[in-house]
Amino acid sequence: MLSQNKLVTFFRKFKYAFKGLYFSIREEKSLVVHFIVAAIVLILAGIINEYMSIMDWIILVICIFLVIGVELINTAIENIADMISFKFNYNARKIKDISAAAALTFSLMAIIVGLLIFIPKLITIFNTLK
Repeated sequence: MLSQNKLVTFFRKFKYAFKGLYFSIREEKSLVVHFIVAAIVLILAGIINEYMSIMDWIILVICIFLVIGVELINTAIENIADMISFKFNYNARKIKDISAAAALTFSLMAIIVGLLIFIPKLITIFNTLK
């Protein structure tokens, strides 16, 4: 059984994680966009839920969390690069660009996966309305 001290330490880690999420949302507008798009995708999936399989839901949720997670890592890397180099530094710029490219790659993957999931379902829905 967990001691009182270990339990407090355990919950404190969640506090720090949520604090980091709060800072990231405040600093990174792209992260806010990702959360808005995620909400729209989940609402759309909920609306057409009868056409969604459990695997579709699992894939959507994994993609959403991957994109947000990579965006958080990108934000951390950019902050480290800014902290280390006080003035313009070509290598710091490369690090930030490569990190942003990773976030972009995951975002594009999520868009493609979303289209592969939603387009056939929307075609089926529109065909049944005829």
